[in-house]
Formats: sequence, structure tokens, C-alpha cells
Amino acid sequence: MVGRVPALVVLFAAAAAAASAYLATQRLGIDTNTVDMLSADLPWRVENERHKRLFPHYADNIVVVIRGATADLAADAQRRLGAHLRAEPDLFREVHLTGGGEFFERNALLYADLEELRDLADGLEKAESWLPGLERDPNLGRFLTVLDSLLTDAGDSGRAVELLGAVGGAFESSMVDRVQPLPWRDLMSGHQTSPEELRRYMEILPRLDFDLFFPGEPALTRIRTLADSLGLTAKDGVGVRLTGFVPMSEEELRSAAGGMKTAGALALIMVGLILYAGLRSVRLIAAALITLLVGLALTAAFAALAVGHLNLISMAFAVLYIGLGIDYAIHYSLRYRELRTRGAANQDALQQTAGDVGASLLVSAVTTAACFFAFVPTDFEGVSELGLIGGAGMLISFATTITLLPALFSLVPFRPTPGEAPLVGGVLPRGLASGVTRHRRAVLFGAAVVALASVSLLPRARFDLDPLALRDPEGESTATFLELLRDSTARPMTVSVLAANGEKAEEIAERLERLESVDAAISLEDFVPEGQEAKLAAIERIARILVPGPEVPGPEAADGPEAADAPLESDPPAPGPTERMADVERFRRSVRGLELEPDDVDLGRFVTFQIRSWQRRMDGLPQRRQERALERVEESLVGGLGRSLADLRASLAARSISEEDLPHDLVRRWVAADGTRRVEVIPRADLGDEEALRAFVAEVRTIAPHATGEPVINVSAGEAVVAAFRRALIGAAIATLLLLLVALRSASDASRVMIPLLLAGAITGAATVVLGLAFNYANVIALPLLLGVGVDNGIHMVHRRRAGTAPHGDLLETSTARAVLYASLTTIFSFGNLAFSSHPGTASMGRLLTVGMLAVLVCTLMVLPALETPPRAPRKPAVAPEEAPIGEPNRV
Repeated sequence: MVGRVPALVVLFAAAAAAASAYLATQRLGIDTNTVDMLSADLPWRVENERHKRLFPHYADNIVVVIRGATADLAADAQRRLGAHLRAEPDLFREVHLTGGGEFFERNALLYADLEELRDLADGLEKAESWLPGLERDPNLGRFLTVLDSLLTDAGDSGRAVELLGAVGGAFESSMVDRVQPLPWRDLMSGHQTSPEELRRYMEILPRLDFDLFFPGEPALTRIRTLADSLGLTAKDGVGVRLTGFVPMSEEELRSAAGGMKTAGALALIMVGLILYAGLRSVRLIAAALITLLVGLALTAAFAALAVGHLNLISMAFAVLYIGLGIDYAIHYSLRYRELRTRGAANQDALQQTAGDVGASLLVSAVTTAACFFAFVPTDFEGVSELGLIGGAGMLISFATTITLLPALFSLVPFRPTPGEAPLVGGVLPRGLASGVTRHRRAVLFGAAVVALASVSLLPRARFDLDPLALRDPEGESTATFLELLRDSTARPMTVSVLAANGEKAEEIAERLERLESVDAAISLEDFVPEGQEAKLAAIERIARILVPGPEVPGPEAADGPEAADAPLESDPPAPGPTERMADVERFRRSVRGLELEPDDVDLGRFVTFQIRSWQRRMDGLPQRRQERALERVEESLVGGLGRSLADLRASLAARSISEEDLPHDLVRRWVAADGTRRVEVIPRADLGDEEALRAFVAEVRTIAPHATGEPVINVSAGEAVVAAFRRALIGAAIATLLLLLVALRSASDASRVMIPLLLAGAITGAATVVLGLAFNYANVIALPLLLGVGVDNGIHMVHRRRAGTAPHGDLLETSTARAVLYASLTTIFSFGNLAFSSHPGTASMGRLLTVGMLAVLVCTLMVLPALETPPRAPRKPAVAPEEAPIGEPNRV
């Protein structure tokens, strides 16, 4: 029928491809949630969904991580950015300031250590002589005067030296238009701020626009724009970074989609080049590529109708289809070309090609589809969906190859030049090719040695549980999360345990905290500060110091720095650049002449050197740049003082609090509407280590079997994926073997096909150990897929041997062997392009499939021919070789 109505077939295929492409662009979405790639019926997923329903604040969120040069800067940045975000409810449903807001600002001192509060009070008492005046008139000259006086005062020299150490950095930073603010709270209390205190967090629930390819992009863009407009930048001593579900998902989608577009384009280019090397005809190449693209469009439409979306694994189907789908066209085209060069008429060549390779193409398509379909019944829905799409794609590819491709050859036939020789053989160097059959025993012995060595390495192959391994570590959201993961004070990987009420929550928390792997178990009651009575007494003492009575010391009260602090009738005019430069020079000369303690002499010399270098550089700058640099120095040294004291005064209003006084915004993150309580379990060890991760989850489950959270999900998902992989691999192997027995009707022929595949699988598994390639959620499909791809090669070789048309019985000298080589090369180069993707999961899939396909190709071309028994005499051809193609149609 195809031969009689080729134009109709081509027109129908073109219309179907156009309609399919349109359908795919309209209905095929992308789901980037790695958890959704596993069955929702798994017990741990059911528990996770319950947690999300009760506490929706932790799903589909954006986490803003603010890092300040000082704790005060971080708190101020959180406050200002939060206020602006809350003013835009159309973009942000909820904005939660972790550890911030009016309640925590008022009661901040109640959450500090008692010793720190007492040290703060002592520090403020020592600063009573100069702090009020500097707060009233915070300019560079006054600060340097105060510091100069403190350096000469033996009783306060320790604090002054701390200030002196920061001065040089402030001058240096001003030259690059940056601030290096003084940590005034640290200086007053004598306590160094911890890295965690320099960070503030915001948890945001954005309004996602699902009409956009990146639904969270408007919200993410707005946060970044606001941060820049508010001056929350590195040069101002503040860093704002985004992580959480929404930015990590969209970042991964960009990485994966960008990588797939590049890989798909490169795959088409590489396939075209390899087709030219293998087919040597523009007409044959064009027909094969058209057939490939039509099949790809039909497969995409099937994916849109059958699944409705792609995930981060099934997104690779286009590249996989290009690499696998072209194989059928190569086998068909090379046999057709061989027959035409031997003198067959076009229609005769098409008919005999269908007879020669049609059966083997059908069996190949069915076995490859079966290997894809083996993943469909598993709990790993991410690969299950790829299995459904890929299996259907292989059958579609077969259908287009036996219908559209011959129709194109009917309309635009290949016309060999007079005397043109068939393209056969050439798959191995001549000596090596003949040596495979002459030295069968040696080849098989070598294969056995390789098999034993490979099998011995398989127990060392591992599966990487960490879904972060699939993400780009250079992306902002992933890099931020990894940074928090490495920080012992941040601990973003925690487990949540649900309890029926407060009493149960306390009981579970106490039991969990006794576990070796648990650092802390936090519930709502932990937000009620301990030792409130003693702390309130310390706060009252601070209030008496910081908010003095009406008797404020006048100018006559003391000599030294306090004299400069006397209240003035009116604010003096702000000093100009000349006065400030003179203040700097006086300070430099004063420090140079100081008699410091032996341990501080080098610091004094270094600071004077820094100031002198700064002065020389200032001399060469225009006046506006000089003024800007002076402003930066002043902002570094005294700009944060007022903010720090204002925050401290706000916290003096603290009163005794109980659980009932905790803010509603906090409570609903720990108590659900139905009264269910949440206990957060913090690990002691770094969960970036797989052994520590497994130990932590296992221990927590002894107390709370229904615990959920990222660590539980990672371990449970990894176990589910490995189980699905094993079932799929076993299912694919059984299905392949049964199909081979039915199709080939020979156990010996079926074993000849399977043995090279099993060897290639062992080599691939061993390669993961040698090359350090761990299996993961993305590349775990490799072995079942390689089984399906590799069986195609074996089937074609066995069918050609059965046809009895191999020259001198040597399979490596046939067009079939050449088709196996070039079909495998197209697959290798298609998969190889994935290895260069910016998305690590996609890249790992490409690397493993490339290694596996190389193993399959070598085993097919060397081990399979060596398994063949010595050739029998070929059947007599139907016509003379010079008049017609070799052999008759294969009716196996």
C-alpha cells in the first residue's frame, strides 16, 4: 500500500506531525518536584502529604537568607524587606520573619544568655562617659577623638584596641565603596556574635502564576528588585539570597530545560553527521531525519495525552528518542542502499528491504519498548512516566520507519552512481575483524576474564540518596542551601514528628533528645525563655544605664573624652571634607605616638600604615570621590551605633511571657488547626554524609515511625528507587528473554543475543565504580534501557546470519554490522551530549548511558560473532549478485 500511495502517506504524516507538535506545546507541562516522581501511595509520602496539609507554611515556599556584617544590620534588613513584601499581598500570600517582628524585637533580651546580659550591662556602664555624646553626634571626628582618648585610658584600653582593629578595615573598604560596620553590640557586651546571629531568615508563601513557564518568577524577581532598591547589597554590608522549594525548583527547571535544548540540538547535528558518514547520500539522510522528526512529534503528543507533563527524568525523552529512534531508519536505509547498489529496481529494493529487516525491526522495537515498559508498574513514577513515553516512542518509531520512510524513498529514490559499491563491513579494522572469528576461543576467554573482574566490582556500586546531587551546585538557591547544610549552626535538614497534643509533644521531644544522633528536639514550649526572673532583673539594670535620669553630666563633670560628650545648645554644622581629613591626620599621628601594650604594637603600626596609604590614595581622587570615601568611613565606624542602640532600647520593654503570649504567626507553625503539635528534630551530625543520614533517620524512626522531613524523604525515596530499579531490571530481562525465545524460536540464538548484553551490563556497573559514577534518581534507568537498546543489535546480527547472506559467513562484513555500528554511534553521541548539560542529573544520565552504549557496541561486534558456530554454506541467492540484492526476504 505504501508503495502505491506514497504521496498520501507523506501528506498524512506531515499533517499528523503538525497537529502533534501543536498539541504538545499546548498541553505538555513540566513538574520539577522530585518527591512527586515517586508514588503518592507510599507510606512515607502519605505521611508527608498529611504534614503539608496540617502545616502548609513549609510547602511551595521561598526562604530568604539575609546575612549582615553585623547582627544589627541583618535584623534591620529583615525588618525593612519584610515590611515592603507585606505591602504587596498580590504577590506574597504570607511573609514570616523568623525570629523577627514586634514580639521578638520587644523580647529579644529574654532569649539571650544571662551571662551575656550581665556583660552587656557592665559594658554599658564603662561606656557611660562617652556613649551618649557619640550617639547624639555620630560623626567621624567625634569617634576618632573618643577612640584616641580611650587608647590613652588604661582602664578602657582593651575595648579601645578592639575598636582600633576595625578602623583600618573601614578605611580600606571605603576605597571600593563598601562599608565594614563596627559590631557595636559585640563591643558593648564583650561577646562575639556567632555566625548564626549574623543571619536572618524570612519564609514567604508566594502567589504562583501557573500560566507562566516559571510560576514563581514574578515573586522571585520582585524580592531581588526590592533588596537592591533598599540598599541590601554586599557593598552595604548585607547579602540577600533565596532558597526554598520555589527558587530551587525553578532554578533546576532552567538548568534542566536549558541543558535539554542544547543536548537536543547537538544530538540532531551529531546524528546528521554520523548519518552522512554511514549513508553517504543526502536523500537517504534527509528521509531518515524527516522520519525521525515526525516520530518525535507523535511521541510528544502521546506524552501530552497519556501523562500530561514531563518530569526532570522524562524530560530526557526527546534526546533518548533521537538516539534510539534513528536506529531503525539506519538499518532500513543501509539495507535499501545495499540492494539498490546491487542493481535492484526501487520498488523491488523496498519490498525486499521490508522482508529482510522488517521482522528484526519489529522484534527490536517490541523488546526495547518492553524494557521501557518494565518501569511503568514501579513506584518510581518519574521513571515510570519515562518508561511509558519511551516505550510508546519505540513503537511509533518502528511504525514511521516501515511506512513513512519507504514512502519517501518511493517519491525520492536513492540513485546509485554507475559502478558504486555497496556500503558493507568496515566496522572493525580488517585484521581485527577477521581475528574475531579466527580466534573465537581467545575472544571468549578474554570476555570471561572481563566478566569476572566486572562482577567482582559490582558490590561496590552505590546509589546516591541526595537529590541535591541532581541540582546545579553553582545555582544561587542550591549553593545557599548547601552553605547552610555545611554550617553546624544552621541545620536546614531536620525531621518533623507530629503529636496529638502538647503533653505528647513534650514526651516525644524528651525521648528523642536522648538519642545519640539527635542534637535537639524543639517544640512550641521551647520558645518560652528560661530563667526569666533573673533576665528581667538584668534587663532592668541595662535600662537604668541606657536610659539615664534627668541628671545628665555637664561639661564640668569630668575631663577627657566625656568632655566632648557634653550636651550642646544646638547641633553644630556637619564637618566638611577638609575638617574630617584633618581629624584623620590628627588621629594617625596620635596612634603613632601611643605607647601600646607589647601585643598591640604591631596592630597600631599596621593601622597607621593603612590610614597613611588611604590618605595617599585620597590625594589623587576628585573631590566627589573623596567625599564618598569619607562618607563610607563614617558609615562604617558610627553608622550602626544609632541602629544598635535603638534595637537595644526597644528590647527593654520585655515582660514575663508564657506559651499563651507567643505570637499567632509563630504558634500556627507548631500547632495545627486541629491541635496537632509539631516537634522538629535537629541532627547532631552533618547529614551530607550518607552514613550519618541513614543512622539519624533510623534512630528517629525507633521513637517516631511516622516521622517526615527532608532526611526521611531522601532515605525512603532512595530505597523506593533502588527497589523499583531492581524490579524493572529483572522484569526487563525476563520480558526480553521471553520475546527473544518467541521471536527467534531458538534457545541458542536467544542466548547468543543475551550473553553480550549481560556482559555489557556488568562492564557498565563496574565502570561506575572505577569512574566514580554513582547511580542516582536520574541515571538509574541506564541498565534496563541498555538492555533494550543492546538487544536490538543482537537481533539484527542474528537475523542477518540466519539469512545466510553474509560474505564468507562473516557477519562483520555485512551492511547489518555497518548499521549496528552507525546506529550505536548515533545513540552514543546523542546520549553523550547529555553529559555536557549544566544539570548534574541529566549529565550523569548522559555519562552512564554513553559508557554503557560503548560497552554494548564492543560486546555486540566482538563477543556475539565469537559465539557463532563456524558458518555453513550460504543459501543460493534468488538472482545473480550483479543483478539483484543478496539473499531473499527474511521470513523469520
